[in-house]
Formats: sequence, C-alpha cells, structure tokens
Amino acid sequence: MKKAILYTVILTFASLAACIEKPVYPSQPVIAYKDFLRYGADPSNPDSVELVVSFTDNEGDIGLEQADTMGNFKYGNIWMVYYYDSANTGIWAAFDSSLTTPQFDTFKVAYRIPPVLPEGDPAEPMKGLIYVKQSPFIKVHDKIRYDVYVYDKTLQKSNTIQTPEILF
Repeated sequence: MKKAILYTVILTFASLAACIEKPVYPSQPVIAYKDFLRYGADPSNPDSVELVVSFTDNEGDIGLEQADTMGNFKYGNIWMVYYYDSANTGIWAAFDSSLTTPQFDTFKVAYRIPPVLPEGDPAEPMKGLIYVKQSPFIKVHDKIRYDVYVYDKTLQKSNTIQTPEILF
C-alpha cells in the first residue's frame, strides 16, 4: 500500500513537471537595473565597480562569441553612457571624454556579454543577470548615473534604462 502511494505521488509530480510551459518573453531584450557594487578599501573612491542588470530575452541570443568583433559588435553589445551632476542641481550632463572632440562625444563604456547559450543550441527563453565590471574605475565626479542598453545577436536593441544617481 505504501509503495502504491509513493508511485502515485511520483507520477503526479512527473505529470505536473511535464505540464510546465516555458516562459514567453519579448523577442527584443528587456533589461532592468539591479545594483551598483563598489570594490576596494574606500567605497567613496573604489578601485573597481560593477553594474548589475537583469535581462530577459525570448531567444537567449544575448551573448557574443569571441569571433563577433565586426560591425556593430566591434566593441561589445552592452553600452553604458556616463552622465554627471557636478553642481548638484539635478541637471545631468553627458561626460565628454576628450577636450578635442565635439561637445556631445559622450563617454560610453562598452562591454562584451559572453554567450548565454552554446553555439548551435536551439533558441530558448532566458532570464538572468549581467555583471559589467569597470576595472580600474577612475572617479571623475562625485555624482554620476548611466543610461544602459543591450543588443542581441540579431541587433535587436533593448529598452534603455537609467540607473539611480550614484554618489561617491
């Protein structure tokens, strides 16, 4: 009798597991801000930082292979645009990384997200976290934020998110 109950419980759980449907996410990547981590002895002047972003993608084609270095993927597939508020007025300015370039040549941090699915695996809905590390991190302003967006392998651009203000 106990074995029959055990088999019934096992069959019930197996049946339920077979009925679970895969999630359906938009084909275009969707990202959200999760965290900003600081590393080093002094949090107000960290030697490196890490931006944490969550993502969903219906095909799981977020990452880049080592060979993906041409065209749009030359520098990476996640972009962080640097802004600062040096006067503490709430007015954000794009950081100009070079005094010899036009005024709106902003500082963009590019990063290569590694492949989520191995080459040749079928497309599959994915969600997860992306950790973008800047090492070394050179603090230029005391109050910054980033606008962040991602491209998948088929060049679909995600939504653009804005981090909260980051104080040093």
